[in-house]
Amino acid sequence: MRRVAAVTVTVACALVGACSSGDDGGDAVAGEAVEAASGSDTDLHATLQRSTLFETRRALLLTVRYDGDHDLQVGTIQLDTPLFEAVPPQDREARVRAGGRVAMPLPFGEPRCDGEAGEPSVLVAEIDGEEVRVALEERPSNLLAALHESECAAEAVLADVELRLGDAWEPTGTRTVAGELEVTQREDGVTATVEEVLGNVIFTVRTDETDPVVEVSDEQPSSAAGVAITASRCDPHALIEYKRTFIFTASVRVGDDEPVEVDVEAAGDARRVLEDLLTSCIG
Repeated sequence: MRRVAAVTVTVACALVGACSSGDDGGDAVAGEAVEAASGSDTDLHATLQRSTLFETRRALLLTVRYDGDHDLQVGTIQLDTPLFEAVPPQDREARVRAGGRVAMPLPFGEPRCDGEAGEPSVLVAEIDGEEVRVALEERPSNLLAALHESECAAEAVLADVELRLGDAWEPTGTRTVAGELEVTQREDGVTATVEEVLGNVIFTVRTDETDPVVEVSDEQPSSAAGVAITASRCDPHALIEYKRTFIFTASVRVGDDEPVEVDVEAAGDARRVLEDLLTSCIG
């Protein structure tokens, strides 16, 4: 069995199974070779970047390219990083043809927001039955750090305020229901402003025409804003592929800080109402 001593990592493309264009339509970028920890160079290259599709499943896009003269077998892959909780190795069983490439999702865990960055992030992969640890070059170069920063900022906001969709909903139009977004101060002294609420691939969200949408402080520790939610896309393809159907996004400013986007997931009665809305939409 051929021993793989090192793996070179670059960031280049985002199209699954190809490398002609990026996930969001950008051109592929040929990365420069980066030697793995052993200092050796090989003909195996891997790319890592964000993917709109994969991120709904908490994964990044990993593309593996091999410039050698024989096929290689990728067994398992795993991201080893101090920035996110570890996810168990993922079985891929992907063959990389000589001169070819394959693309696959690389899962990442929940953010670690209470520690130092520590050691560099690496890809742990099983290649031809042997484990290799791969020094990752990211594109953009701060890909993981920026993702970690945004998720930890959202976590900090949700430690200060609670956001939830209320329990009372009523139909107001075709495939539309109206209810409330409720915001509650978690800590005394916190001032928080919801500046915008966004829908997703499946649902469109409209809020009351107020600026800001809703605000809480010591004077008013709990408040609510009217929201209308419309099932705007009900085709089976969207419902199968999209994994954040009942999660919405709120832009929240705490004090004088910059606004941070946080998830608001429909639960309880709100979830049941939206599920019924989808059922009527599909039917």
